[in-house]
Amino acid sequence: MAKKVTMAELARLAEVDVSTVSRALNDSPLVKPHTKTAILKIADEIGYTVNVAARNLRKQSSEAIGIVIPLAPGSEQTISDPFFLEMVGAVSHAASKHGYDLIVSVPQDEMTIAERRLLRSGRADGLIVIGQAGRSERLNAMSASNSNIIVWGGAHGEQNYALVGSDNVKGGKLAASHLLSLGRRRILFLGDVTLPEVALRYEGYVKAHNDAGMAYDPDYVLKLNFGGQTAYDGVLEFIDKGFEFDAIFAASDVLAMAAIHALQSRGISIPKDVSIVGYDDIGQARLSTPPLSTINQNIGQGGEMMVSLLLDKIAGKAVKSQFTDTELVIRQSCGGAA
Repeated sequence: MAKKVTMAELARLAEVDVSTVSRALNDSPLVKPHTKTAILKIADEIGYTVNVAARNLRKQSSEAIGIVIPLAPGSEQTISDPFFLEMVGAVSHAASKHGYDLIVSVPQDEMTIAERRLLRSGRADGLIVIGQAGRSERLNAMSASNSNIIVWGGAHGEQNYALVGSDNVKGGKLAASHLLSLGRRRILFLGDVTLPEVALRYEGYVKAHNDAGMAYDPDYVLKLNFGGQTAYDGVLEFIDKGFEFDAIFAASDVLAMAAIHALQSRGISIPKDVSIVGYDDIGQARLSTPPLSTINQNIGQGGEMMVSLLLDKIAGKAVKSQFTDTELVIRQSCGGAA
C-alpha cells in the first residue's frame, strides 16, 4: 500500500509552511495566485488528497445539500419520472458549480421526516424539497425553527418558507387562452386539483375562460394523479361516457402524452380533432408524435434559483420566493402556428 502523502510533506516540496498549504487548498484569498497554483500543481503530481471529513468538521459544513423528492402513495410517480430526473439534474448541476455535492432522498412514506433527519445528521447543510402537497405544515414548522430549506412549488395559503416555482396561474392562463384563440370551446382539464400547483394551473384555466367571456364546465375536469397509465385509462373512459371535447390542457407533459396515446388509439386526430397543451416542457415533449405544445417552467433556471437561495440562507441572509420564467411553447399538438 502506498504511503499517504501528508500536508507537511507537501509544504516541504512547495517550500512553504503548512499554514500556507492549508490556505491554498481551501482557496483562501490570503495566498498569492502564483503560490496557490504552484502548490496545487505539486499536490496533483504527488497525489495529495484532502481529508474532506476532517476539513468539513473544522468548517462545520458538510459541503453537501439534500434534495427530498416525496412520492405520495398511489401517485404512480417514481424517481424515474422525467420531471424529477430533470429537476435532480438541474439542482445537481447548480450545486456542483458552487462546490457542493447533492444527496438525493426519496421517502416512500408521507410520515417519514426525511428533511429533519438529513439536517440533524449533519449530512447536508440545507435542503431543497420538491413539492409541498401534504407537507406544508411540516415545512412551516421547519422554517420557523430556522432550518435551511427551499421548496419547489406554487404559492398558496400561508407559507413561511421560501418557494421557487413557475407562475402556475400564468401558465394555466397561457395554455387555455391559446386553445380558446384557436376556436376550441370544450377544453378538458387533466390533473388532481387538490394538489397546490395543479389547483393554481386550473385557476389560470378558469381565468382564461372568464377573460374571454367564455363559459367553462366544471365537469370537464379529470382528477388524475401524475401516472401515465391512469391518464390513458381516464381519457378513454371519459370518451366512452359520451363526453365531447375539442381540446385538452394537461397539468403535466406526462399526462398530455398519455392523452395523445389514448386519443390516437381511438382514431382521433391530433390536432385536427383535439388540440393538446401540456405543462413542464420535459425533454420528451418535443419528441412526442405530434411534438407537444406545453408550458415551459424553466426547470434549469429553477435549479439555479433554488441552490442560490439555499446557499444565501445557509450564509444567514434573508431570502424571498421567486418565480421562474413561465412561457408557452407552441408545437404541432395544438395546431397553432409555431
